[in-house]
Amino acid sequence: MSATHDATFYVQVEPDFYGGGNRNLRGLRAVAMTKTRPRRPRPGAVLVKLTLRVPDAVFLPLRPEAVVVVPESMAVVGPIEALVGDPR
Repeated sequence: MSATHDATFYVQVEPDFYGGGNRNLRGLRAVAMTKTRPRRPRPGAVLVKLTLRVPDAVFLPLRPEAVVVVPESMAVVGPIEALVGDPR
């Protein structure tokens, strides 16, 4: 098994609504990212703590990408783990 390294950071996300006074949710926007937990998150933002565990092999001349899906059932409790693979 190859060696891995962790990177932990905090992302603040805000809802992104359609304009024109219509409060339909279009998606989310990442509005801030920090190495440490912010003392005062932005008003209306959700703070998400992320830890990426990356194998050493990723640092070969590649450009790794990942999409992490956070299910609603995990919104309050527990760490979220994401497996990242080559999409090809």
